[in-house]
Amino acid sequence: MKNKILLYTAVFFVISILFSQITQIFTDVKISSLKPVQGKIENFTLVGVNSDKYILTGKSMIELQNKILIDDFNLKYTKNNEIIFIISDKATYHKKKNFLDLFQNVKITTGEMKLYTDKLRILVNERRAYNTTKVKLISDNMETFGENIFINLKQEDMKLENVKTIYRGS
Repeated sequence: MKNKILLYTAVFFVISILFSQITQIFTDVKISSLKPVQGKIENFTLVGVNSDKYILTGKSMIELQNKILIDDFNLKYTKNNEIIFIISDKATYHKKKNFLDLFQNVKITTGEMKLYTDKLRILVNERRAYNTTKVKLISDNMETFGENIFINLKQEDMKLENVKTIYRGS
């Protein structure tokens, strides 16, 4: 009887060790095969300072492989003491190609001018922006409507097609 108890105890002990080792192997395999797919940051503020200064805030930022999706994009950009505000409901930054797509209620404010559109693509390295949708520009004395805007930020040049301007005299 004693031998049977010792034999069962030894078998149980060996099975416990084997089970523990097998569990450890499967756990290691599962953990090592996990790769982060996305990270999400909520209610964020990013601040950057070099020759320019920017403050970017948003409701959420999700990183998906080569893209960063931003909800409630709100950028305050300062260069040469000029402040530019860029706001949109949604934005997508494409990391590899280095461009930013703004869409849904895009608004850019600089000094006296305000630009409204549904979509705008900003080529970051080339410092150009463009779209193929309708655009509304408002300043103190006039409203300009058009489409297919092209902005060269280096030369501070802007082109707009099918333009209609309403001038309000003072």
